[in-house]
Amino acid sequence: MRHYFLLLFFVLIQFTSFAAAKNDSTRSIISYHLNEPLIIDGVLNESVYLNPAVTTFIQKDPDEGKPATEKSEVWISHDESNIYFGGRFSDSNPDSIDVTLMRRDNFVESDWFWIFLDPYNDDRTGFYFSVNPGGSIADGTLFNDDGMDESWDGVWENKTTVDKNGWYLEVRIPFAQLRFKESEKMVWGINLNRDIKRKHEMSFYVMVPKKESGFVSKFADLEGLDGIKPKQRLEILPYFVQKAQYLVHDANDPFYKSNQYSSSIGADVKVSLGSNLNVDATINPDFGQVEVDPAIVNLSEFETFYSEKRPFFIEGANIFSFGYGGANNNWGFNFSVPELFYSRRIGRRPQGNITNSGYFDFPSESRILGAAKLSGKVDETWSIGALSSVTERTFAIIQNDSLGRLEEEVEPLTHYGVFRTQKEFNSGKQAIGLIFTSVNRDLNSENLKNQLSSQAYTFGLDGWTFLDEDETYVVTGSLISSYTSGTKDYLIRLQKQPYRYMQRPDKTYMPLDNNLTSIGGYFSRIALNKQKGDFYVNAALGIISPGFEYNDLGSQWLADRINGHLVTGYRWFDPDEIFRRKSVYLGYSRTSDFEDNIERSGFYLTSSAQFLNYWGFSLSVSNNFKSVSKSLTRGGPKLNIPSNFSFNFSGYSDSREKITLSPYINYWENAIGSNEKYFGFDLEWKPSSQISFSIGPEYAINYTSYQWVGNFSDPQAISTYSTRYVFAQINQTTVSANIRLNWIFTPTLSLQLYMQPLISVGNYEDYRELNNPPTLDYKLYGSEGSTINYDQESQTYTVDPDAGGPAEQFSFYNPDFNFKSLRGNVVLRWEALPGSVFYFAWTNSRTNFDDPGEFSFKNDFKNLINTEADNIFLVKFSYWIDI
Repeated sequence: MRHYFLLLFFVLIQFTSFAAAKNDSTRSIISYHLNEPLIIDGVLNESVYLNPAVTTFIQKDPDEGKPATEKSEVWISHDESNIYFGGRFSDSNPDSIDVTLMRRDNFVESDWFWIFLDPYNDDRTGFYFSVNPGGSIADGTLFNDDGMDESWDGVWENKTTVDKNGWYLEVRIPFAQLRFKESEKMVWGINLNRDIKRKHEMSFYVMVPKKESGFVSKFADLEGLDGIKPKQRLEILPYFVQKAQYLVHDANDPFYKSNQYSSSIGADVKVSLGSNLNVDATINPDFGQVEVDPAIVNLSEFETFYSEKRPFFIEGANIFSFGYGGANNNWGFNFSVPELFYSRRIGRRPQGNITNSGYFDFPSESRILGAAKLSGKVDETWSIGALSSVTERTFAIIQNDSLGRLEEEVEPLTHYGVFRTQKEFNSGKQAIGLIFTSVNRDLNSENLKNQLSSQAYTFGLDGWTFLDEDETYVVTGSLISSYTSGTKDYLIRLQKQPYRYMQRPDKTYMPLDNNLTSIGGYFSRIALNKQKGDFYVNAALGIISPGFEYNDLGSQWLADRINGHLVTGYRWFDPDEIFRRKSVYLGYSRTSDFEDNIERSGFYLTSSAQFLNYWGFSLSVSNNFKSVSKSLTRGGPKLNIPSNFSFNFSGYSDSREKITLSPYINYWENAIGSNEKYFGFDLEWKPSSQISFSIGPEYAINYTSYQWVGNFSDPQAISTYSTRYVFAQINQTTVSANIRLNWIFTPTLSLQLYMQPLISVGNYEDYRELNNPPTLDYKLYGSEGSTINYDQESQTYTVDPDAGGPAEQFSFYNPDFNFKSLRGNVVLRWEALPGSVFYFAWTNSRTNFDDPGEFSFKNDFKNLINTEADNIFLVKFSYWIDI
């Protein structure tokens, strides 16, 4: 099967024509060489502004193809070190110019001017810089022709002014902040965009119609930059952090005071290799995040995925993306290209456990001794990225009453490596790339040898090919292999992971092998996407073997899976008497495994529309047929799952208004009565150009008739493989909200407050055991000769399956829960100088578990507020040095 995928992928590449020429732009812009200094003050009084300006802008919204309604004049110029942009944006109603302030990259509805640059002129990648009349900015990178990534923060300058005729802008971007191939004949790609908030108008110098595909590939040519020789780039970003922690703790804890106050210093270094490659390095990096992760109640068998927030890993992250290049749309249907590089694996909380009792000082992270990253392009068609990081051998310290103070290793010395490269052909019509990841651990502790792999590798190929000269249809594909080794005990643990469950007693393909010291597997996927036009098609077929493993450096949630889907739809891009635009899609998907157990099979229908007044909605329904679950019993036998149905609706109001509303409602049920209902809304209020407040409350009710409780061995349980699989009904109620207040004093000084209250209560009842898997037949405890008793003092249930017969009694802790959390932080951010930032952050968090199984909002909220809180104060300053 895997050879079929690989052969099909490369046959498509080989038989697709490579004869087409590079996309030639039909428009060009001249950059004027400056003969005098240009002062960035928002006043267009230099002689360069006597030259002809760029004035032709075409609407994409609201009236596609028509000239912009307001006059815009833009000049581009340069000297030996910088490229400059000056803009005069006339407005017939200058009192309506929106000068809303925002924190950098925290995009809000406003008037804007956007600069898009493709310095490589590769038709696929680049940079964007945007400024609004208030002087707030956003920047980032462009990738995959129409993708945007806001994680990159360049160091550049801007100044705006507003008067009775409109608003004015000047921007200076150092060449050293950009990546390009140095040459005597320099041609870049460029596009310009002006947004006018009150009209919902977006106008471009090069307007790409909504029916078309791509963005960077349509850019105009920027000429006149011949002979640019940027200086060698060397940037140093030293930092200092002071932290103070006031935590809920045991008064007798000998480690609390020593950990209460901590200071750290370090530095990031950026060096250019020529004009197109960068090396990033870090010494004693500070990877503590200023923002808090959300509280989540996870009753599944899989870990929670959190997004990366650490700057070193965020910058240039898209160059390491794998498997999706070439296509402008991808559908998953419970199957996706693996995320082989999940950077939060590096420096995470140590994975080992301690074997001695007592007070302990357990590190919250594995300190990163050093990390380096190479990223950029060898030329306009060949990208490259490499990352190497080492985390130190980490110990927990235990104070034991009889043995005194001990050290136990909880994380070994570990090296993490990633290499990624991709080569494009025929002006991006074809491409092929590879990725390699490695994790190598120096395991000295016998305890850790049974918990961690000694080495883990993945190697993958990916690419795409367009099937026609018009670039309407594209085929994307990927193929990955993996190898992981360790002790026999570790491999047993690996085979029992929730995405694999090889210990299943009814498993026939690759059951648990107690003698393995390594495991390997493969992944492959091929997909077809129609890139443009009203009519739409997307289809894919993928396979992942049971032994495929990438969780050491990736984020794994699937294995042993064969998946296929087909989606077709229609998009109406032109306004009619009611709608500004609308779309509808119908899809079918099927997921099975190597034993041909059908895990999902059903139809999906989704539609969205925007009214002429800029309000809009989307809705979707799905119906999945009867299927099989291999995970419901947490490693036990598979179970037949009934059909299910879901409905989802969301809406939004006009984003230009001071108050905006986005309600949503979701419903799911299956054929045996389990159901989930949740609804909420996001409300934002912008009382002034400097202040915005948003709140997003949500209320969820979940009733599950088969919630797993535990597995208990019993030789008498003949029909269930000598194990009793215990389930219960659960009624879960969850109330939560996301609350944000942004107060932007200036474009470089802001105060942000975030709070997330959450109450989630689960009440378990009607405990039962499976009778006859794979059916859902059960025996309810307390009937059919069984007994169940509850001990209030120990909070445990004791079950006798046959009331005095040969079956063994067993006990389990009451699983009822009442989880209450309040997390929040206040962040003051001041960009004191370009690239130099001061932070003050206060994080407050509290949790409470009183009254398990009993939901009372008033009482629960009172308990939460009265709970002692953890408080962490942090001051951080980083200073940008350009040498």
